[in-house]
Amino acid sequence: MIDDLRARALPLAPDDDRRIVPEPFVKAALEVLGVAVPRGTVVTATDAPEVDLAAPLVLKAFGAGIVHKTDVGAVHLGLTPDDLVDAAAAMTTRLEGHGLVPAGFLLEETARPGVELVVGATRTPLGVVVLAGLGGIWAEVLDDVAVALAPLDRAAAEALLDGFRGAAVLAGTRGGVAVDRTALVDLLLAVAGPDGLVARCSDEFAELDCNPVVARPDGATVLDARLVLRPPPVAPGPVPALDPAAVFAPRVVGIAGVSTSGGGFGNRALAALRGVGRGPDDLVVVHPSAAEVDGVPAVASVADVAGGVDYLLVAVPAAACPDLVRSVAGHTRVVHVVSGGFGEAGPDGAALEDDLLAAAREAGVRLLGPNCIGVHAPAGRQAFQLAVSTEPGGVHVTSQSGGLAGDVVKVGAERGLRFAHVVSVGNAVDVTPTEVLAAAVADPAVRVVGAYLEGARGAEGLADVFRAARGRTPVVVLTGGLTAAGGRAATSHTGALAGDRRVWDAVRRATNVAVVDRLEDLVGALVFAQAYADHPASGEPATLLVGVGGGASVLGADACDRAGLHLTPVAAPAVTRLRSLGYGAGTSVVNPIEIGVGPAAPVDVFDGVFAAILPEQPYPDVICHVNVQSYYGYGTGGTAPLCDLVRSVAAGVQEGRYPATRVVLVARNLDVAPGPDADAVLATAAAVGLPLYRTFDEAAVAVAAGKEFARGRD
Repeated sequence: MIDDLRARALPLAPDDDRRIVPEPFVKAALEVLGVAVPRGTVVTATDAPEVDLAAPLVLKAFGAGIVHKTDVGAVHLGLTPDDLVDAAAAMTTRLEGHGLVPAGFLLEETARPGVELVVGATRTPLGVVVLAGLGGIWAEVLDDVAVALAPLDRAAAEALLDGFRGAAVLAGTRGGVAVDRTALVDLLLAVAGPDGLVARCSDEFAELDCNPVVARPDGATVLDARLVLRPPPVAPGPVPALDPAAVFAPRVVGIAGVSTSGGGFGNRALAALRGVGRGPDDLVVVHPSAAEVDGVPAVASVADVAGGVDYLLVAVPAAACPDLVRSVAGHTRVVHVVSGGFGEAGPDGAALEDDLLAAAREAGVRLLGPNCIGVHAPAGRQAFQLAVSTEPGGVHVTSQSGGLAGDVVKVGAERGLRFAHVVSVGNAVDVTPTEVLAAAVADPAVRVVGAYLEGARGAEGLADVFRAARGRTPVVVLTGGLTAAGGRAATSHTGALAGDRRVWDAVRRATNVAVVDRLEDLVGALVFAQAYADHPASGEPATLLVGVGGGASVLGADACDRAGLHLTPVAAPAVTRLRSLGYGAGTSVVNPIEIGVGPAAPVDVFDGVFAAILPEQPYPDVICHVNVQSYYGYGTGGTAPLCDLVRSVAAGVQEGRYPATRVVLVARNLDVAPGPDADAVLATAAAVGLPLYRTFDEAAVAVAAGKEFARGRD
């Protein structure tokens, strides 16, 4: 099929290397896959054909550059066979006014009316996404579509038909008749199923737009179809495999760009690496004249190091980087270019970046960056900051931002995160985020994965990595415009409607990665995952909210709702037990549960509530909350009693008193506490492994992320 479609394809636009397949041939391919299309035939502009088609007829032109037919006058409705020659001539004249020449015309019967939908697929940096929604003239006006990741199975196709706001029209509304859902599911599978048109086009597929699709009680018919193919991707030349050990735990590290007078990133990197225990035996400076720098031996070239270096950090000016990379051939496995001034700096920088990649290929090395800050890996004694924790753990983070990578290391450590590695990939000219994340997911020492992703480079294959982690390793992603480039390149309703957030929602549904919007939420979700990655609680949305009553309960309930959590009511027997404990006089004991928490309450105040509810109604998640200001407004012990409460709650979790429940704590108004007191609360929570949050929203987002992973495992 792809050979025939490729042979039929015509240029899409003068400055576009993609090609458009004329509508008649797209429809012929869809018919082979079982899709209904109107009866029609290809005709010329000069002869009135003898056609066995029932009027009224529709005439449509096709040809190079004819993409949006209505916009250029390439559609004429309500014709008879006798009208064909004049209509085709008028259409040809209109097209010539737009600089277009038709290659032919498609004459079709007018389809019976029904519910107009759009069905399509488009390639994004994250993979091919499929959409379905209200179509016809409403496609762009209402922008009401649901998006899923290809390939679809039947269950995913059914969910897609339920996913857009106007989906009720398919069941018949206000006296309407239900459409044939089976025919629509079959259409979606013909487009994007395992053996659908998208799969048959393979890597050449760019986008498919079927709009409108008319759905009726007796079937579904594609009235218009547009298929765009891209050139087959060029296979890369030989690329050395990335050895994770050379990045995460290099035997010897070299630094080029260290000054004997101090200052500069090379010197800061040297200090950071010395701070995590590297020294003369496994650390070397590359310097043209010095014999040593700050007690670390210096060499003029890595060729002078016996056995070479595993990892070379380069902090020289951008223009000098390509030649330096070429010079390390045979003596280095991974080069990490800290220096900026490449693709992010404009056309000249982009050309320099191309030269840098060519240099890496010539030298046979893998290249991290450029424009990236480095690697933090406590077990492998890798660091790019001073005074970092050297306690290893199981959390991996890949970041396309060096600054955010530093934030994650420092802020995460204060929140109790213990890292396997944090990797900044910068411009990702060679080693991509996908490649690093794949290595992390395959690493048995990694229990939790996080990522900050921005831009399109290096996103190919991410969904496959996330699928590999599904149900085994929690993944949390903070996004920053990953699919913007794909959106700008779209020529169809499908491409225009498959927006950034919707694509990520599709990836989330297909892989159960958690997608968050803020750095605080990335860190908070990683804290939750570190504590509960192996916990057996389910991914059901049911959540219990327990803490101080009044407005706090309302705010907490709103935050849970925003995150998609359900405050499922407490069962009647548990309500009776709570009332017997003295709760419920003017307060809620249904969910939220309102209790007195503060300096006058016992530190085990939550235990009685949990004992009354969780044995018979084991909520997957409980959000406890306290008001820190009450410890100052109504007590004299500062946050010392709150620290005891944190330990008490953590003990209940760790002792297995609530085996089917994950518990987190919200310490509202923590900013009221003096710095040392606030630090003590955070340090206590980190030490005992209890996820603690400053706001309801941070807690709710973290809990929702944990549920997402659990759903993939369930």
